[in-house]
Amino acid sequence: MNSVAQQTWTRAPARTAPGEWGMRAMLTALIMLLAAGDIFDLQVSLGPGLSSKNFFLYLLAVALLFKYAVRGGFVLELRAVLACFAILIGYATLTTFAAALVIDYPRYSLIKSGMTLKSRLVDQAVFFVVFFYALHESRNALSMLRVVVLAAALANVVGVLNAFGVVQIGELDERMGGRMHGAIGEPNQYGAFIILFLPILIVAALTWRGKLRPLWIVGLLISAAALLMTASRGAFLALALAGLCSAFMYRRLVSWGAIVRMGALACVLIGAALIALSARYGELLYRRVIRDSVSGDLVSASSGRTEVWMTAIERMMQAPVTLLSGFGWDVYWIMPFRFAPHNHYLGLWFNLGMIGLICGVALLALAIVTAHRAAAQAEPTERRVLISFAIGALALAIAAFFVDLYTPWIWFWAYAGLVLRIAVNNAKQVKWVDAAADARAARGAANESRRDPFGWRGSVQRGPRRARPRRGGAAHGRPA
Repeated sequence: MNSVAQQTWTRAPARTAPGEWGMRAMLTALIMLLAAGDIFDLQVSLGPGLSSKNFFLYLLAVALLFKYAVRGGFVLELRAVLACFAILIGYATLTTFAAALVIDYPRYSLIKSGMTLKSRLVDQAVFFVVFFYALHESRNALSMLRVVVLAAALANVVGVLNAFGVVQIGELDERMGGRMHGAIGEPNQYGAFIILFLPILIVAALTWRGKLRPLWIVGLLISAAALLMTASRGAFLALALAGLCSAFMYRRLVSWGAIVRMGALACVLIGAALIALSARYGELLYRRVIRDSVSGDLVSASSGRTEVWMTAIERMMQAPVTLLSGFGWDVYWIMPFRFAPHNHYLGLWFNLGMIGLICGVALLALAIVTAHRAAAQAEPTERRVLISFAIGALALAIAAFFVDLYTPWIWFWAYAGLVLRIAVNNAKQVKWVDAAADARAARGAANESRRDPFGWRGSVQRGPRRARPRRGGAAHGRPA
């Protein structure tokens, strides 16, 4: 491990910002409401396009605006992320009106598409803004992060218990040929959700102390089992690639020994889950992971995705301008296509063109890069959180190449808001000191004091050295 990873960090004392406890309570209530809605399938509608979760989210956003309006002190941070959100939402709104009022696609509904835009883009942006700006102190963001991780682990626990028939909650059951259908959606979406939180669950089980540690260990084991039960090859591949990329990304911060130990732990974890699930899911995993993956037919190996992708691209090639502009927000679903795009990036490109694709990729890249850069100067507890988020976000970004994501984005941006708050605070470099460097300086000062107990070396001021007059010179009264 290099010198950066070996530094000992201590936090300078800081007062609790006013209003932080109230904001933490409101954010906790929002997460609990979100988890309950997904787990128990409780979507209480308060009107067209307005659920109880959305109402509480908007109420929290208004409270946040009122707080800054009254107290002031608002600083616009992460401007690039906010700009990408603004461009994406603005262009989607423009193309929605163009598709409905100018082009007038058959079966295209302005109201329905507008509601979809609000629930899929606007809500994601609001979730990020609320979770990022509501808390200012890193320690409060860390405490709130534990609530989010606990809710995600609880969703996995309920999903596994439901799949084995121990409980019967909501609409959770086994679908799609025996693959587990979780609280977040169909197996591929659910697999992407699990790999987003799996790295932070590993960190929680290994390093977070306290009364909740048994829950983190149980949550990690059950989440690993839930990932296998989804039989999502895209999630498996994404997690493996993210792990390899992270080993290279953090080679200066994490020793190779630690990387090997984490890899061994992952193998043991997956092996134990495979043994426990082999009786019920062994044939399913063999069929999907081994037999279908080595199939000589590319269409079969990709579960028909390549054919779906080519169909969408061929439709765009029929009107080449759409390669740049897209067809318009949510237009894909009125096309005579049989299947969904099964690719988050292709869906953005088809509907919103290059603007949507670039902004969508930039949002993920900015979140990962911001956390990655802040990890080098963070103290150990926060460094682990930043690294685990970067790995999970990278895995989600890779998995999104093989599936459309809907519900997981809400969880992702709530998670990202808290972690990026920690990253921004570390980037300011105002509350962290290098304790090791201070200790070395103190030892040096003590040694110097012992060698010079009376302080003469520091007090004696030596003047300029005088030149000695030469013999026979003017100094002795003789002519020079």
